[in-house]
Amino acid sequence: MKKIFSVILLALTLLWANNIYATEDHVILENYQDFMSRDQYDQLNEDLAQIQENYDVNIYFIYDTSIDDSDNGVKAYADEFLASHSFNSNNVAIVMSSSYYYVAANGDGANEVIKRDEAVFDRFYSRASMLSSSDPNAFFEGITNAYQYVLELINAKTYQSDAPVSKEKALVNDFSNIMSDDEEERLNRKLQKIKDKYGFDAVVVTTDSFNGMSARDYADDFYDYSQYSKDGILFVLNMTERTWYVSTKGKGIDYFTDYGIDAIFEEMAEDLSDGKYYDAFVIYADKVEKYVVNGMQGNVVDVGNEEKSFGVFNVMISAIVGAISSLITSLSLRGRMKNVSRQHFARNYIVSDTFDINGASDMLVNRHVSRTRRPRRDDSIGRGSGPSHMGGGSKVHTSSSGSSHGGHGGHF
Repeated sequence: MKKIFSVILLALTLLWANNIYATEDHVILENYQDFMSRDQYDQLNEDLAQIQENYDVNIYFIYDTSIDDSDNGVKAYADEFLASHSFNSNNVAIVMSSSYYYVAANGDGANEVIKRDEAVFDRFYSRASMLSSSDPNAFFEGITNAYQYVLELINAKTYQSDAPVSKEKALVNDFSNIMSDDEEERLNRKLQKIKDKYGFDAVVVTTDSFNGMSARDYADDFYDYSQYSKDGILFVLNMTERTWYVSTKGKGIDYFTDYGIDAIFEEMAEDLSDGKYYDAFVIYADKVEKYVVNGMQGNVVDVGNEEKSFGVFNVMISAIVGAISSLITSLSLRGRMKNVSRQHFARNYIVSDTFDINGASDMLVNRHVSRTRRPRRDDSIGRGSGPSHMGGGSKVHTSSSGSSHGGHGGHF
């Protein structure tokens, strides 16, 4: 009975191995649904297949708890797998069991990958380990970080994303056509002034699709591959998914903390929900300029250094202080007027034959408009969809181009 059972087990093992080896997938995950969506899983396999075709580099990522959970077990599996999948000039397999990992490689660039195998795995794990219900893209982005690094090690190139680019480096990219031509032109002028004055790119993008990418990857890649300046911020709005995301780069990472980004979106949220997109982006432009100036002065808006608002209580205090000050001044002046007595008739103030009306007109000399922001509706969304701000600062990640970015987003 023991021998028969062993034969059956061996047959099942070989069948399982053959099924894996026969697959065309580059990402092979046990229960991938626990780590990412189907769209993300398909996107990874599509990207790695494209890398194989475009760069002659074959990269595999495998995770399975049934692999012998030991250093030698994982190494043996990785070597055997790669021996059956060496279809290109350079081939790499990143294999994980329950507790161990191993990076196997062959080809001209193998030495570079093996020498930096810990760095390759760290590119994956440092991001993937953040996987949670509030950060569901972490595992997907961890694998992306790993294969981008492998590609850079082998041929010093990066995989070009499917995100669209702005060849003219336009500051306003309204692909969803939610603004009129006049509004686009006015908004562009406003953002261009910021660029000219501070050397800081403030970009707006509207779209109906992220092309199968995450909001973060789309925003980061749009900024990087459009070759905007090293310091900047990009606000992307997905009209189909009702999603927004802010990506920051360079000094933008320092000037726009996670808390500050949420504060800006709070100001925009009501207009976005009401379909007043141009008005919302004007708020964005004004806030960007204010935050850049604050940042240059070392006064970054963050937890513990919130942007001050002139609230109702401040208005009342100012009004009371102003009234008291005026009263004191009035009484002081009145006390000095000892030689003047009160007159009961207007004619006593008129000098004879000097008052002659020969025409009249209405002229607006000055105007003061007081605006009070309407309270937000209870159903407005977008108050805390980003990360926790208890510690302040900006969460930083690496984009597909290898650049550092900050930022986060949510829904509206």
